[in-house]
Amino acid sequence: MSAFSIRNAWCGYGRNGYRRFNSGIGSACRMPVAEHVSRVYETNVDEGKLLFDQRQQHTARRLTRLQQALERYDHPTLLKQVEHVERWESLRVSQNQQNNCNQYDTTTDAPPSISIPIPRGFYIYGEVGTGKSLLMNMLHENAPIHPSSKKRRIHFHSLLQEIHQRVHKLNKQILATHGRSFHVDTSKSRNSILQIAQELSEEVTLLCIDEFQVNDVADAMILSQFFGELWRRGVVLVATSNRPPKDLYEGGLNRSYFLPFVDMLERYCLVHHLGEDSESTDDDSGKCVDYRRVKAGANGIESNNHCGEFFYLTRGVSAQYTKHKMDGIFHTVKQQHHERGCPHHRDPLSLQVQFKRSITISSDRHHSNIIARLSFEELCTTDLGSNDYKAIATHFRVVMLENIPLLSLKHPDRARRFITLIDELYEANCCLVCSAADVIDRLFRGEPTSDETDNDECTDSNGNILAIDAAQVHGISVGGLASVKELSFAFRRAASRLLEMCSEAWWKEKGVALAKTDSETKVMH
Repeated sequence: MSAFSIRNAWCGYGRNGYRRFNSGIGSACRMPVAEHVSRVYETNVDEGKLLFDQRQQHTARRLTRLQQALERYDHPTLLKQVEHVERWESLRVSQNQQNNCNQYDTTTDAPPSISIPIPRGFYIYGEVGTGKSLLMNMLHENAPIHPSSKKRRIHFHSLLQEIHQRVHKLNKQILATHGRSFHVDTSKSRNSILQIAQELSEEVTLLCIDEFQVNDVADAMILSQFFGELWRRGVVLVATSNRPPKDLYEGGLNRSYFLPFVDMLERYCLVHHLGEDSESTDDDSGKCVDYRRVKAGANGIESNNHCGEFFYLTRGVSAQYTKHKMDGIFHTVKQQHHERGCPHHRDPLSLQVQFKRSITISSDRHHSNIIARLSFEELCTTDLGSNDYKAIATHFRVVMLENIPLLSLKHPDRARRFITLIDELYEANCCLVCSAADVIDRLFRGEPTSDETDNDECTDSNGNILAIDAAQVHGISVGGLASVKELSFAFRRAASRLLEMCSEAWWKEKGVALAKTDSETKVMH
C-alpha cells in the first residue's frame, strides 16, 4: 500500500458545495477573489448580455465555492510533498532489495504525509446549449491562480492531440537514450503517459476541459493513467460534457478496464447536472433551453429561421439558388478584400499540420487568410483529423462548407470527422456558410435508414445483439459501438453549434459586418 493517501488530504466537501479547509494552511494569507463567478454571471444578466436562468445561477454559485477553495490552495507545496513521499517510497523499495540504508530509515521512520488539502474539481454535464462552456469559461477567466499560465482551458480534442504529440516526442527520446527494448519495462521512468502527466502537473494547477468524451478503447486506457497521475499530483479538473461519468464509453470494448477512471472522476470532481432535473430550480417549464438557438433567433415554432442566415439547401429547386448565393458570397468577399489591398497569391496555399504534414488548398478556393471554400467530400471522406481541421480553422475567418450530405450510422467515420470539424471551427470562432441536403435538425440520423440496414440478422426487433460472436452490427464493429453511441450526443452539439455559426448574430459578434442589398449579401470585415 502507498505510504500516503490523497483521499485523506482532500478539502472537506458538503452536499451543496465547498466547506472551509480544516487545515490552517493558507488561512492567514487569504486573498479576495477579483470577481466571483456568481457575480460575473449576475452582471452579464443585468447588462442584458445573458438571459437569466436559475439553473445557470445555481451552477455559478457552486463554481464560486470552487474559486474560494482555489484561493487557499498551495499547489507548489503539495508537489514538493508528493515528491518527498515518492523519494521515501523509492528508498524503501531499494532497502528491501539491497538492505542498504541511505537518507531515510524506512523501517523505523514514519512515512512522510500530505498536509495540503486538494480542492475537489467540477464536472458539469447536460444538454447542448445550456451554458456549460460559458460557465466554465467564467471560472477559468476569474480563477485565482497565479501566474495565469498555471490555469489552462482546452478542448478535449486538443488535449488528446497534445497527449499524443508529447508521447511521440518522449518515446523518441527514450529510444535515443536507452535503445530498443526487447522486454516489457513497466517502470515509471519508461512510462511515457505517466511522465507526461507529471510534466503537465508542474505546468498547471487548474485544467478546464470542454466537451469531455471517450470514443475508443485507446483513449479510455490513456485517460485512466493520465488523469490518475494528474489527480495524485494535485491538479484540479473542471470539465463539461453531454454525458454523466457513469455513461462515458458506454458499451465500449473492454469497458471494465475503464471503470476505475469513472470511480476516480467521481471522487475527485463534484458531478453536477445542468439540466431539467436540477435541484437548483423550482421552474416547471419543462425542457432545457438551447441558448445558441435563442441567440441565433431560431428558437420557437413561430421563428422562420431554423438554420441561420448562411445555411442553404441543395435539394430540388433550391440547388440553383444555393449555388448562386454561395458563388456570390465567395466572390464578393474576394473582391472587397482585393480592393482593400489584401494580396491574393496565385499559388496553392499549404497549411502546415503537426507531425510534418500539410494541407494544400488551390488558389481558386481561398483568398488570403480571409475565406476558404471547401467541400464535405474533401474534408470528411478522407484521412483528415482534428489537427488538419484546426489548421484550417485558425487560418481563415470565414469557411464555406459545400454539399453536406445526410449523415447516419452507415458511415460513422464521416459523421465523426464532420463533428470534429464543427468543433474546431467553433473553438476558433470562425464564421460559417453551408450548403446541405436538409435542414440542420434533420441532417443527422441516429439510426441507419432502411436501405442502409443490410445486416439485421445479428439483432432482434429491439436492436439487441443476438450473437456474442457477431462481428458487426449495421456494418459497424461491435468494438466500435461505444463510439457510435457517443455520436448521437455529439450530433446534437454539432447541430446547435452549426446553427449558431451560420447565424447573422454570430457573424456580427465576431466582427464580420453585413450589408444587404436587393441583389446580394455583402460581407465586410
